[in-house]
Amino acid sequence: MTRPTLDNWLLPENTFWSFRHVRELIPTAQVDCAKSPRVLKQKINSKLGDISVETHTGTQKISDYLSSTHTDSFTVAKGEDLVFEWLAPGVSDVEPHLIFSVTKSFTGMLVGSLVQEGLIDVDALVTKYVPEIADSGFGDATVRNLLDMAASYQFEEDYTPGPDIIAYRHSVGWYPAPLGAPNLHDFIASRKKEGEHGQKFRYMSPTTDLVGWVIEAASGMPYAEALSKFIWSKIGSEAPGHITVDRQGSPRAAGGLSVIPRDLVRFGMMIRDGGMGAIDPEFLLDVYENGSAEQWATGDFKDFFEKGVYRSFCYKPGIDPDVIMGIGIHGQMLYVDRPRGVVVAKQSSWPNPDSEEMHLDAFNACRAIAHALG
Repeated sequence: MTRPTLDNWLLPENTFWSFRHVRELIPTAQVDCAKSPRVLKQKINSKLGDISVETHTGTQKISDYLSSTHTDSFTVAKGEDLVFEWLAPGVSDVEPHLIFSVTKSFTGMLVGSLVQEGLIDVDALVTKYVPEIADSGFGDATVRNLLDMAASYQFEEDYTPGPDIIAYRHSVGWYPAPLGAPNLHDFIASRKKEGEHGQKFRYMSPTTDLVGWVIEAASGMPYAEALSKFIWSKIGSEAPGHITVDRQGSPRAAGGLSVIPRDLVRFGMMIRDGGMGAIDPEFLLDVYENGSAEQWATGDFKDFFEKGVYRSFCYKPGIDPDVIMGIGIHGQMLYVDRPRGVVVAKQSSWPNPDSEEMHLDAFNACRAIAHALG
């Protein structure tokens, strides 16, 4: 094969390789892991692959669905047990894989850690931490507005990709930057306001990158170091994570994290198990119990989950009680079912970045596994 480059790594023919080799394409910062991994008891039940799932193309076995939809890994824990682990041919379970916007849920939980440390007030104006954006569209936004994707400014999240996404990817180092292109912080600070904050759900990734900036300002340390200190080293991760950074070292807090499949499950187990001391308990309880149905009902994804809400960079589908999700383009998903004690992590390399039908199929697959184990 011809090795993908920064110019073409996101093209359909390259995603299977590039999503597992991001460090060879883009600068990254390492998120150091725990000294003693959380033990996942090996109780693999291969029959879970025979469970039926309803997809937009018809009923399939889980194993057939995974094989036919560019899934790279599918990992399931029930309680403390690893009960299902599926890997595509050529994929290793120790390869860090880019999880795109599931990274947002990590960023949200890291805010919960800094709330616990007394370093962030989610009701404060963002300018308390990042005065550099006072004259931007974020000048009167609160941290809570950002966490719930309820900030309103000029940007279009179009993965075709549209002009805003292209300029954004230039700024974060995901495309070769033309001469004079802004870095990530300058790109964020250049956004103009468009409507009032706190009114509706607007899915725009630079919102989360601004929270990454807040995290660094509030903690006094790089994002990767903060994530390691407050979460990654506390939850029994077995391998380092890696987050892409721009040419000034600013993190892609919205979508740049790569982790191995089992560690993505461990992160979900932390959410399931009350934060494990890494997250402020009230902050995590708020994720489970709150969120604005009104913002969702008038927002960008109102037809995706009819009764859904979005809280602290986590989706709540509103179908089963106490289910929390992270979702990323190209088929990434973290599914946490607290009542059933089930966590499902899905890493993929879909050629098409964003298909609502395929996201719903992935949700149905995770839900079918959780119900079978519940």
